[in-house]
Amino acid sequence: MTAFPTAPTACAPSPAWLTDLLGRGRCPDPSGPWLPAPTAAALAAASRDVRDGLLRRVVGDVVVAAGVQPDTGVRARALGLLVPPGAVVVGWAAAWVHVGAPLPPPQQVQVVRPGAARHRVVGGVRLVASRCLLDERDVVEVAGLALTRPARTLLDVARAEPRSAARLRELLESAGVGSGDVERAVHRARGRAHVRTARRALAAPLAR
Repeated sequence: MTAFPTAPTACAPSPAWLTDLLGRGRCPDPSGPWLPAPTAAALAAASRDVRDGLLRRVVGDVVVAAGVQPDTGVRARALGLLVPPGAVVVGWAAAWVHVGAPLPPPQQVQVVRPGAARHRVVGGVRLVASRCLLDERDVVEVAGLALTRPARTLLDVARAEPRSAARLRELLESAGVGSGDVERAVHRARGRAHVRTARRALAAPLAR
């Protein structure tokens, strides 16, 4: 397997959280995901190892040994290499962590984090940050990654994309999310934009 360089190329100064992120995956552990250094040589080496069947991509530039199955913990650890400290992953990216396939790895990751909103590309994915307040009961930690619980994730997707709600609802129901979980998430989100629209979308019967 190709060894990855241990230091990024010289570039403009990065925010402290980004510097921390870029250093998290520098000592590859074959049992878990890691992020190659952001150099042309390291990224090309990772791509070559993916083509050769030694590695598989998990999300963005994050890779894992080919024999490791990308279960919930691996997906969470992989995404945790890309998001800033203190952030909570929401929306489709959170859904991907909870469900995995058939949902594709996200190319854009929505996070809620303290401080000013920020858009940035890290490790091959676009991070879109906001300061939306979340009820702590709607947040769970999986393998060190903070993200919205499945019911709140479903609600947020239904608020933004009502037509996609039924598909995700079916996937999450198979993972154990019940109507009571969704109702509690709706109750805690009262007053937020488009919650009524989401509730109507989630109340529609599933096509069997």
